[in-house]
Amino acid sequence: KGKGKKDKKGKKGKGKKDLTADRSLESLYAELVEQEIVRPYEERKISEYIGEFNFLGSALKQTDEIIRPSIGQTRELVKELCILPLGSEYLHESSPFCKSVLFYGVKDSGKSLMTNIIANSVGANIFNISPRNTDGKYKGKESTLMVHMVFKVARAMAPSIILIEESEKVFCSDKKKQKEFAGEFEEKLDRIKKDLVKEMKTVKAGERLLVIGHTKEPQLCAKKDEKAFLGFWSKHIYLPLPDYASLRELWGHNFANEHIPLKPEFDLPSLTYISRGHTATAIENVCKSIASSSRGKTVNEKPLTVSEIVTELSKFDTTESQQDHELHEWSFKLPSNPNKGRSVSTASSKKKGGKKGKDKKKKK
Repeated sequence: KGKGKKDKKGKKGKGKKDLTADRSLESLYAELVEQEIVRPYEERKISEYIGEFNFLGSALKQTDEIIRPSIGQTRELVKELCILPLGSEYLHESSPFCKSVLFYGVKDSGKSLMTNIIANSVGANIFNISPRNTDGKYKGKESTLMVHMVFKVARAMAPSIILIEESEKVFCSDKKKQKEFAGEFEEKLDRIKKDLVKEMKTVKAGERLLVIGHTKEPQLCAKKDEKAFLGFWSKHIYLPLPDYASLRELWGHNFANEHIPLKPEFDLPSLTYISRGHTATAIENVCKSIASSSRGKTVNEKPLTVSEIVTELSKFDTTESQQDHELHEWSFKLPSNPNKGRSVSTASSKKKGGKKGKDKKKKK
């Protein structure tokens, strides 16, 4: 009998408790602002995420070539999955339900820019519960209260974005890796994981609430963490490095923005080719640096040369191809990837060795 009573009590106690039932919404919001979990963000437009479409994609689909997503494709995907549903309650209820999105890409690939674009487009609040932003706040078990408060206020003030930067650290349970990060943080990095997963189960269509994660090292979540990390996100969106067409557009846009005139014979194709591996942020900074320098005052009398721009560009590091390659390899683990189970290396070896393999079978 005693056991039965305990079971009944347990079942009754399973309902979701409001930990802040005695507090007003205004006081909760004020506290989150005070703790800098809610704070202002830059005004950015979708047109600022500059880049072209990969128009060869449809042709390459007929071959064994693995197609990398382009900036133009990523921009359209964000509009469809994030901006339109958050901006309309009707669309959020009737379109395919997407309650969380992971943006992954190398450093300065535009993850923060894209989050600000989404927030500006729909007039959303951003609640930043990233490990780095919440470190030293709501210590120990108080993190449960923090997550509860964020979701409660975010629902009431929809449309809302809950942001988790360096999201791989929240899901990484490997003790060796946690020790590596321990020097940077006071609190455990995965302290919000349990409460976050619990709250996400209660998110419904029509609430116009979106959890956005950023990561440049998703491969840190290995083995058992990998499944939990991949499964948490409804969609995974890769933010690629600019390709040739996108780089050419970026240079032209930034020169015009900074009022830097170019001669008709200026060798833009060569500059574009040389700048491969650089991010849009690096190109923007190069143009701003030239415009604000003493050389920027004389560009009308003496137009810039490619060598001058390359000299300034050399001050900015290129993104290592290895980093981009690792992220591209990781994308083959995604459940939604049509190339799941493959890899860049196996695809290229198939392409090279495919004919030989066929010839051997014929000889046999």
